[in-house]
Amino acid sequence: MSAAVDAGPARARTAGPRRESRALRVWGPTAIALWLVHLAVVLFMPDAAGARTAPVAPLAGTVALLLTGLVAWLAAALARPASSAARALVHRLPWFALCGAWFIVWQLTTVKTNLLRPPYFAAPEVLIAALVEDWGLLLKCLVSSGLLFLTGYAIGSAAGFLTGFYMGWSRRGDYWLHPVLQTVGPVPAAALLPLAVLVVPTTYLSAASIVAFGAWFPMATMTRAGVRAVPRSFIDVARTLGADESFLVRRIAIPSALPDMLTGLFTGLGTSLAALMTAELVGVDQGLAWYINWVKGWADYPKMYVGLTVLVLFCRALMLLLFKIRSSLLAWQRDLVRW
Repeated sequence: MSAAVDAGPARARTAGPRRESRALRVWGPTAIALWLVHLAVVLFMPDAAGARTAPVAPLAGTVALLLTGLVAWLAAALARPASSAARALVHRLPWFALCGAWFIVWQLTTVKTNLLRPPYFAAPEVLIAALVEDWGLLLKCLVSSGLLFLTGYAIGSAAGFLTGFYMGWSRRGDYWLHPVLQTVGPVPAAALLPLAVLVVPTTYLSAASIVAFGAWFPMATMTRAGVRAVPRSFIDVARTLGADESFLVRRIAIPSALPDMLTGLFTGLGTSLAALMTAELVGVDQGLAWYINWVKGWADYPKMYVGLTVLVLFCRALMLLLFKIRSSLLAWQRDLVRW
């Protein structure tokens, strides 16, 4: 009987590596084959007449480097199918295959057949050439957007924390501030941009104030809700043991409300990024949204796509950073919300 009981966990331990090994043997060659087909299309298939072209060497070199890394990763994963590297590759291989198929379709429908005609559509090598040509300006715009966003987001989050905590902790504060929050908070931040330009002395500060407003409302709302949800018994017990007001705030109210505060930060991140894009179109002369709108005005659509790609990566990096911070602060909730 004990031998039969012991056999169950043993089979479970071996079933996982077997499934991962099968997935590696199916998806690995599929992904590699698709990227090889894409490389062959780039190098050997002639371009259509009238298509917008660019040197293919940077694209071919990038794809070759990707294939080399993928083959090495696959070989290491097949050698040790139970390793964390193998599990990570199994998780990503379908996306590698999908991206290879997408690039084949992209290449065929643009420069190889002109099915999607310029200037609105361009091949991957044209976008790489646009990135190489404008990388200096793009870097300046990325830094400008990052500084503007961090300034406004930090100010708005801090203001939202203070006002939300005051409303949640103090009945008097809630009486006076909560109606203001309910009235002003739902207004889109972009709608207040003309007012900010008139009231705030510089265009940069007006743009930062709009970004701050986008972060303030969700942070204030969630902080208020988190503080008001602190169990009254926690506070009563602490006061019975001699805790003062400072101790109640630092050791009970803020830690208990921290999950709601982080939810406010996540929500404020999206609204602040939307406000940043609007503010850069009107209030500043540098930034990713400004760059996208500027090159679109010149009908330089490959550079517009490059700017959009950088913007997407910028937003994703901010979200990943915020999730890392959340995981470090709320270790007991690490598996509840993933990104």
